[in-house]
Amino acid sequence: MLVWALLSAVLWSVARVGALRSSLFSKKGFVYGSIENPVKIYVKLHQDSPILFCMDVNRASKETVDPTYLWIGPNENTLTENGQINLTKEGALIVKDFMESLSGLYTCTLSYKTIKAETQEETTIKKRYDFLIFAYREPDYSYHMAVRFTTKSCVGRYNDLLFRVLKKILDNLISDLLCHVIEPSYKCHSVKIPESDFVNELFIAFQVNPFAPGWKSVCNDSIDCEDATNRNILEWSAVLEHSVLMLMSPVRSVFLSIHTELKLAHKLQDQR
Repeated sequence: MLVWALLSAVLWSVARVGALRSSLFSKKGFVYGSIENPVKIYVKLHQDSPILFCMDVNRASKETVDPTYLWIGPNENTLTENGQINLTKEGALIVKDFMESLSGLYTCTLSYKTIKAETQEETTIKKRYDFLIFAYREPDYSYHMAVRFTTKSCVGRYNDLLFRVLKKILDNLISDLLCHVIEPSYKCHSVKIPESDFVNELFIAFQVNPFAPGWKSVCNDSIDCEDATNRNILEWSAVLEHSVLMLMSPVRSVFLSIHTELKLAHKLQDQR
């Protein structure tokens, strides 16, 4: 019963996750190079990269005479226009439908001229800009949970044990769906109950992510597995709801060992 009492306290919500992130954007969504350091950019799989300009912000604010641009990709080959590579006349690069294999170092060399007004003497200037572009996966949905558990004290190993046991319960609930718990954390607080005394409570938070080891096995013919991972994370909510309704039903053997661990945790605290 204690196991399910814990689970019934879980608050669940499914949150939509953003589609794109990058380390350096201008207000218009452009990314400029830097002479000093490579610019790091993160692109979600199968999304388009931001617009990468082959110059720094300072150069972009000045007149540039006879500019030419040369882009080199991660395989050290010169980039040319194709279905995934878009090169503009201003020297900007856009990589479409970004994939893991496209991750790596993208280098652009900007060549331009300076001209002395008095003598019309021309000097060619070259500047190199490096962009490190990485593909990343992020679920369309993530599952956030919070649980509060009453404890006798905010000190001692009992709380750590309880925290590990609860995580094990959740991991076993979702293992068949190739999901896993990430970013687990807890804090102990003293809570004043209205018309009652203070109680010590553990505030525990988890996030369920659909990219557990082996998750690619569910991809089948899906291009980016979003259908499969979305289905798994939504099925997790159904699993949890169903589990809470099983308060009086026989539990699977996997939970019997966990129930024993929970009783052991309480016994350890009672001995303090």
